[in-house]
Amino acid sequence: MEKIDINAKKVIDKIKKQTYNSPDIIVKELKLNDTEIAIVFCESMANSITINDFILEFLQETKMNEVKISNIYQFLESNMPTHKVIKVNNYKDLYYTLLSGFTLIIINGSSDVISIETKAALDSGIADAKNEKVMKGPKDSFTENYQTNIGLIRKRIKSESLRLEEHVIGSKSNTKVGIVYMDGIASKKLVDQISKKIKNIDIDAVFDSNYVIETISGNKKKTFPIYLSTERPDFVSINLLDGRIAIIVENTPYVIIVPAVFNDFFLSSEDFYQKNLNVNFTRIVRLIALLITILLPAIYISVSTYNHEAIPTNLLINFATQRQGVPLPTVVEILMMMVVFEILKETDTRAPSAIGSSLSIVGTLVLGQAAVAAGIVSPITIIVVATTSISGLISYSIDVVNGIRWWRIIFIVLSSFAGLYGVLVAGLIFVINISSIKSFGIPYLTPFAPFFLKEQNNGVFLSNKRKFNVRSRLTAKKDIERQAK
Repeated sequence: MEKIDINAKKVIDKIKKQTYNSPDIIVKELKLNDTEIAIVFCESMANSITINDFILEFLQETKMNEVKISNIYQFLESNMPTHKVIKVNNYKDLYYTLLSGFTLIIINGSSDVISIETKAALDSGIADAKNEKVMKGPKDSFTENYQTNIGLIRKRIKSESLRLEEHVIGSKSNTKVGIVYMDGIASKKLVDQISKKIKNIDIDAVFDSNYVIETISGNKKKTFPIYLSTERPDFVSINLLDGRIAIIVENTPYVIIVPAVFNDFFLSSEDFYQKNLNVNFTRIVRLIALLITILLPAIYISVSTYNHEAIPTNLLINFATQRQGVPLPTVVEILMMMVVFEILKETDTRAPSAIGSSLSIVGTLVLGQAAVAAGIVSPITIIVVATTSISGLISYSIDVVNGIRWWRIIFIVLSSFAGLYGVLVAGLIFVINISSIKSFGIPYLTPFAPFFLKEQNNGVFLSNKRKFNVRSRLTAKKDIERQAK
């Protein structure tokens, strides 16, 4: 790395040249004890009030009081009224700190530059969680501010065992990535493995946490994710105490948690805030919703097209009556209405909030009713597609929702060729596929396949022992007991 020149004028000229005289790079030159110094900061990233009140005012008072200083660098480093002062001695760190909101003090005759933190608050602030809402529990969520996100975790885990490792990746963006874990609980081998992979990321810019996790996970061809992405600090804290590892990426309001298995995507932090009886009932509902969203369209196609004997005669006659006059095959009806629903969902997501809900209501009620009245689809098809689509939103993870969507189509296609036998074949392919996935060394269907008896206390049902006494043995390598005996 190129060292900083001792000539302050040359350093300033180099900064201006490298930034193409950018108008938001501010340089203020002055003298202190007949020594030329320069104050350099990026106006768009730094807080001008902090610079005026704590840096410029301090230097002006020092100059006016004619304080005799033998070593200006040591004097400023020791007496500058700020909480964070960094010594910079190469141009790479100089540009990184300057463009991160730090103010540089360049002293003529010194090859070291003083870098003072004066970052402006450019994030949206701590707000309520929007995508992972809970009825009971904390409401705050992560922001785009890296330090704030770490603080939201430390606020909940005030332990000296909470470890933070930092890396800077992206040759152009210089994005800070933090690895957070509990020392003595998490697997140090896995932490080192993740840290090594993050160090080896070679990319020009990182704008979202998905850039990092997709690069290090090696799960590009699988439909389901092997990591949790959450906006909730309490959910991260719960998982950290279970031995999992959190990855925090600068400028991203979502934190990644690894490893994660299939069952994790249907659990919620709210499960730990309610009575077990109510939580277990809710989990059964989620499991039923998962089966409905994957199997219902395929089973409907099977029994209405091939396997008539699988349903009561009266219900079969009802189906036939409703389909009377509908020109399209059942599978075409289902696929067509599913595409319409996906379009409505995407429109609702992208449209301004003021009109988004109106579009959804008009789309679902008016178009659905009009399609039935026109004889394009049958009423039972509308019911099946609506029930399937609503059940598909049971998981907060959009990656899981999209993965389920792909498998739903596979079930529909195979059932349209072979009826219930097609559903059975699709089910076998589905189980084989997700059984082959591993999340950082842990089988994806754990704790059900392979079956771990001691982990069933937080499988489908949550027990008090799992809630208060023990950690997950899959991820916690030490200190399994949560309570001292």
